[in-house]
Amino acid sequence: MVRCWQHGKRVLVQLNGVADVDAAASLGGQTVWVDATEVELGEDEYLWEDLIGCAVFDADDCLLGSVVALEEYGAQDILTVRSADNAEQPGEWMIPFTEEIVTAVDLEARRVSVALPEGMDACFTPSC
Repeated sequence: MVRCWQHGKRVLVQLNGVADVDAAASLGGQTVWVDATEVELGEDEYLWEDLIGCAVFDADDCLLGSVVALEEYGAQDILTVRSADNAEQPGEWMIPFTEEIVTAVDLEARRVSVALPEGMDACFTPSC
């Protein structure tokens, strides 16, 4: 790989030995793997795989659960959080991964803080 960069919701990749658009088109639909150590991240950028397993806490510092997945749904990415084992109502939260809702990510502490919109906690109970 020569380089890669984000272009909207897509990642563009320039590969060794692929000299023109026609050669690149023949590779359409193929999976390209890049070692995580090769990815340059800006401040407040994260690799999705690094968020898996992080504990998620609400604004009252109550444990909601842990991150089990991140999904792309067009307008925004979604953080999927499985409720804590001792939650009164077990289930999964689908939390928009936006600056307004995800207020802090501390990968060293394996912790994500969220400010849930009013009413979003109606389906599952945080564990405090």
